[in-house]
Amino acid sequence: MDYYMKFAVLFLLLFHIPMQLSAQNTGNINGKVISGDKPVPSATVGIQSLNKGTFTNSEGEFSLLDIPPGEYVLSVSAVGFKPHKKNISVEQGKETYLEFDLRISVTELDQVVVTGTLKETSIKESPVKVSWISNEALKKSGSDNLMDAIKYINGLYKQVDCAVCGTSNIRINGMEGPYTSVLIDGMPVMGALASVYGLNGINPNIIESLEIIKGPNSTLYGSQAMGGVVNIITKNPKTAPLFSTQISTNTHSEHNINLSYSPKIDNAETLFSSSFYNSNAFIDENKDGFSDLTQDSRFTFYNKWRWDRGTFEKTSLAVKFYHEDRLGGVKEYSQQLRGSGQVYGESVITDRLEVFGTHDLPFESEKLSVNASFAYHDQDSYYGDYHYVASQQTAFANLIWDKPVSGNSDVLAGFSFQYDILDQTFNQQELPGGSEDRRFVPGVFLQYDKTFSPWIRTLSGIRVDHHNDHKLIYSPRLNLKISPDSHTTVRLNAGTGFRIVNLFTEEHEALTGSRRVVIEESLDPERSINLAFNLNRIIDVGEYSIINTDVDVFYTRFSNQIIPNYDTPNQIIYSNLSGHSVSRGVSVNLAHNFVIPLTYMVGFTVQDVYRFENGTKKDLLFSPNFTAVFNLTYSISDIGLTMDYTGRINGKMKLPEYPDRSDLSNTFTEQNLKLTKSFKNGVQFFMAGMNLFDYTQKNPLVAPQDPFSDEFATDYVFGPIQGRRFLMGISFDIK
Repeated sequence: MDYYMKFAVLFLLLFHIPMQLSAQNTGNINGKVISGDKPVPSATVGIQSLNKGTFTNSEGEFSLLDIPPGEYVLSVSAVGFKPHKKNISVEQGKETYLEFDLRISVTELDQVVVTGTLKETSIKESPVKVSWISNEALKKSGSDNLMDAIKYINGLYKQVDCAVCGTSNIRINGMEGPYTSVLIDGMPVMGALASVYGLNGINPNIIESLEIIKGPNSTLYGSQAMGGVVNIITKNPKTAPLFSTQISTNTHSEHNINLSYSPKIDNAETLFSSSFYNSNAFIDENKDGFSDLTQDSRFTFYNKWRWDRGTFEKTSLAVKFYHEDRLGGVKEYSQQLRGSGQVYGESVITDRLEVFGTHDLPFESEKLSVNASFAYHDQDSYYGDYHYVASQQTAFANLIWDKPVSGNSDVLAGFSFQYDILDQTFNQQELPGGSEDRRFVPGVFLQYDKTFSPWIRTLSGIRVDHHNDHKLIYSPRLNLKISPDSHTTVRLNAGTGFRIVNLFTEEHEALTGSRRVVIEESLDPERSINLAFNLNRIIDVGEYSIINTDVDVFYTRFSNQIIPNYDTPNQIIYSNLSGHSVSRGVSVNLAHNFVIPLTYMVGFTVQDVYRFENGTKKDLLFSPNFTAVFNLTYSISDIGLTMDYTGRINGKMKLPEYPDRSDLSNTFTEQNLKLTKSFKNGVQFFMAGMNLFDYTQKNPLVAPQDPFSDEFATDYVFGPIQGRRFLMGISFDIK
């Protein structure tokens, strides 16, 4: 227990807080936040050094009471507006009145994010490069599924793992899905099992935005953040519509209903949401005998509560339940034939419960908060006649202390733990080393944020986790931001990452098809070193029009990486790489807002992802050498019409080797057009054409004519399987 004593001592040192006496005589601050002649409701107004803040009411008015006399910086921020700061003076027994006139933001750089530093900061000021994706941007492609929408974000790629059951993962800069940590409101609730299925169950109706960080973030988020972080920010009940609904259907018989309700309750805010998805058609455009689209029934319920307690202190609690019944295979396959050895199909039934929340502790002069989450995942699945049953329980908690050291520096420290219970059976058998897993991982982290001048800021940090099998694992990082002028920002980032592997749950190809899994050795943790350079440049084109340019150069070197080896027929061999592997490349993003109602975004990533072993360089599977995304939006406000044209281009990628199959994919493009008509009563009608050029991969299955043979495989997927389809729908908001 010595190491637990060490953690306890370190924890006490980090959170030793001297008591301070409150001032007996105070002053008050009252004011109003407007934009032009209109009030700005729900704006955040506060004094960070005192940890005091509030929100404006529906008239834009605010009050801050019992402020000790002195000089302060008052900050005001609101979604869609440029943040504003003002130096103020508070005198004893007097009231100070202030009025703020906020300017509308034409760039995402003014948006407030939390993912990179675990505290609120604007994208422009953050020393960590954070990409902010709005809910409106996610909807541009016409997709009503988060996984499908993500593939139109530069540097991210949706990889389909199985051509029969449709499982998929998110790749960042060419790295496999398990390297990506998926958070909901900053809480890692996904876990290993949900990394395969869970993202499909997130109702897009509850998403406010996405915050994305590329590169290792193990310092703050632990093992699963080795490749990057996708943080799903859900809607604030205070600003959500009273009632919202969206209904859509398409020519492939995919039907969606999304509902949300946010009643106004005294002293509390809440948001109820539910989502229904159903697809039941058998579509086989490539004539291989298997459905191109899984038959799927999905239901999600979500409820979020939030209490603001008069200052920056808040409490929030959310619960999400997800049920899915998905089925893929030949036309004759049905739920009654699950496990059949004669008619091939794959069936996955999933139930998932998530609970997560945050609570700011009531210390007047210190900012302490507790974040916690719990997830239960139950999966009953058949891959042909192979029966896989699994359940996972994941509990996570953070105790975070945010302490300003001076006017230009602060310390953020914390203690965390994660506890996983994983149980699996394979054809009613428990496999040694793979069926049961119990992991208790305590950790501490420390972060120091220092602003040396208006144009130089640094962020340094370290995390220490303890694993029973691997003992102490250290994850340091260093971030430097240089802003030589108001339109230019340069960031240099360096850090390390690590990952403890859940082999069977994360490597889905181990459970489907005919390949036999071979584990050659005891698998050590994967480790990485990352270097990244970012240049952001704003080019003014008139008063209300800008071009926002972003250039990223990244290099990640992995050691001990666990890479599936497909070179031996009918086997997948897992072992730690004796050499090393590398993900390196350049990513460029260009976004332009015109004065006229036209915006466009173009982005591309050129990458080289490979392994080097025994003097030989080999490209890693399913990592395109080139990807590009684009969108063009034109709005005609007089008639309430918006046109969105989106697309992506995927370059060539290395594929598993099979007889009579190429081990290199084709280059392809997938493009969509969406038309949205908005009415003054809150109704929107939309139509979309998906995959307009009807590109599909013609042979995603190997030996589909004999699915129970050793030659059958489902992991040869590099492009769209669904062809052209048309969607229509209606949405309605009551404010």
